[in-house]
Amino acid sequence: MSQFSENLGVIAALSSGIIWGFLGLFVRASSDLGITPLQLTCLRYLIISVIVGAFILLKDRGMFSLDRKAVIVILAMGIVGTILNSACYLHSMTLISLSLSSVLQYVAPFFVVLISVPLLHERASRTKILAVIVAFTGCVLCTGVLTDPGSMNLWGIFLAAFSGFCFSIYTVGSKILSSNGYKVSTLLFYTAVICWIGLAPFCDLPAAFGLMASSVQALLMVVGMGLLVTLLPFVLFNYSLTKIEAGKASILTYAEPLAATVIGFVMYGEGVGIDTAIGMAMILLALIVVSRPDKSGAVDSKKN
Repeated sequence: MSQFSENLGVIAALSSGIIWGFLGLFVRASSDLGITPLQLTCLRYLIISVIVGAFILLKDRGMFSLDRKAVIVILAMGIVGTILNSACYLHSMTLISLSLSSVLQYVAPFFVVLISVPLLHERASRTKILAVIVAFTGCVLCTGVLTDPGSMNLWGIFLAAFSGFCFSIYTVGSKILSSNGYKVSTLLFYTAVICWIGLAPFCDLPAAFGLMASSVQALLMVVGMGLLVTLLPFVLFNYSLTKIEAGKASILTYAEPLAATVIGFVMYGEGVGIDTAIGMAMILLALIVVSRPDKSGAVDSKKN
């Protein structure tokens, strides 16, 4: 693969992380309007399935086709990578602090790097291992969880960490299917359909639709979230997986907490202490390092 193509993948992964950093703006605004996080999650995946489904109908209906192996991977991505990921993360936020939940979500790149070795035959290079450790440490500092950890409920900690593992399943599954010729649109459509159907019985969708019908602001907020901070970054992230290794793409999404910290400071006047500043610098350093071509040695992913 050419260096130009790899650079496109790096830019796409970084962009997806930065855009995901704006998620908090929509979550806070939607909550103020009376839309719960679970309703918001269900609705944004519903929007993705409708838009991407319409795109496939117009462009190439053959993209709806899946072989038996792809069906199994898609089910794993949809049930584990989206439904369980969302449910565990949202529930963890009711048991432990938001900052701790956020930090534990970012164990996902660790799992992606590890899983990618046996399944995708990717190298566990020293560069990737170092970058994920530095970026995760920076994430911890950015969230301030060391100075204010909040509740340390063990079940909540497990759920938050498990949600990170769940997203790693989505990442690896997407890489597997894209390597087998499946388009980004196909992956997005089926995982989105599985997610919103799975969540719909638990989030009182009629109430959410009623609120959107009576409030233009609520309608615009949900549609905007579905298009701008869900569909767009997922398209970019899945595209990046067609150009670069899954482990590398996953590490590059550490741009999300970096962007979220900057947005929190600019939009809400949230303080940036010395620990936060150091954390931001560490994440930025890790992103720069992993964005460069890997010329370091690697841990052999194959048995002798």
